[in-house]
Amino acid sequence: MLKKENKLKSLLTKWTWKKFIVTSILVLIFSGGIIFFIFANRANNTLNNITGESNSIFETAKTFLPGKKDLLANENGRTNILILGMRGENDPNGGTLTDSIIILSIDQNTNKAAMISIPRDLRVTIPGYKGFVKLNAAHALGQDNGDKGLEFAKSTLSETTGMQIHYGATIDFTAFKGIIDSLDGITVDAAEDFYDPNYEGGIRVKKGLNEMDSDKALKYVWARLSTNDFDRSRRQREVINAIKDKAEAKGIFSNPVFLLETLESLGNHVKTDMSVDEMKSSLDLVGKLDLNSIIEKGYDTSADGPFTSKTDEGLGYIIIPRAGNFSVFQEDIQNIFATVSESENEISNEEVNQDKTIDSKEEESKETQKTL
Repeated sequence: MLKKENKLKSLLTKWTWKKFIVTSILVLIFSGGIIFFIFANRANNTLNNITGESNSIFETAKTFLPGKKDLLANENGRTNILILGMRGENDPNGGTLTDSIIILSIDQNTNKAAMISIPRDLRVTIPGYKGFVKLNAAHALGQDNGDKGLEFAKSTLSETTGMQIHYGATIDFTAFKGIIDSLDGITVDAAEDFYDPNYEGGIRVKKGLNEMDSDKALKYVWARLSTNDFDRSRRQREVINAIKDKAEAKGIFSNPVFLLETLESLGNHVKTDMSVDEMKSSLDLVGKLDLNSIIEKGYDTSADGPFTSKTDEGLGYIIIPRAGNFSVFQEDIQNIFATVSESENEISNEEVNQDKTIDSKEEESKETQKTL
């Protein structure tokens, strides 16, 4: 009788532990499912808000499944993304005029990228719109015609550069500061000293490395009363490089949770015409790039450049093509990767020739010593 009772207790104990283990596993699976659903729902809402799409949670989830690959739109492997910086739609002082106009061009064949600043005062025509305007007005005019800001800006730059602008994105002051805050500040490598007294307390930046919070970085990239728009474009590229370096150092590009939380916090302050699939593909592509060798290009009115300036009766200060059309500018910007490759080859050949000269001199020295 005692043996039977002990055996029964043993069976009950084993069954209890098995039940506990199975129950625990089910709870973990169920909890994981809830957590995944909550995360996926947040991701879906955030990405739909940024892209303007209305994907279901399941469609968004499929985008992030391993092995899913969608090529970005391109022309012979080159994808051009227009990035527009502006004050913000609720700013009464020209909030949708674009103060920063940058084309991020990516060669998918070589995994090279170029960051090209376009002058905001460039005189252009908008396809389907009569008369001349400044380039920075294209987005604002598009917004006034039914939320078509990116469409107007992209078509204008496609015509001006002679190459297809495949995607576009806008970022305002709030989003700019939010990104830098999420990185706990950035380190900007300034090409030269900078001072602008037109802010409360002024802003002073020394040549070299400078630690900046979001407030100082915003002042640094938007100040131009003490310099000019060309200098501001350079400073904008410096800050973008600093953001890129900090994000890469923190492993942000491979951290979807951090990216989601950052995008979620930016709300309506970032917009793009990329689909969710294309956003995922662009992140995958960025992961393959050598972010330390991005080509930087800015245009000004120097004598050896394609542009000059004048004062227009209706538009005020404007920048125009020196040749009377954009052909020189188009050739330069379309061949930016080839031009840099040629320069690299020239440098490489010079280094080889220098090495040969050194070797030759060493041989001559050895022969002289033998003779002596």
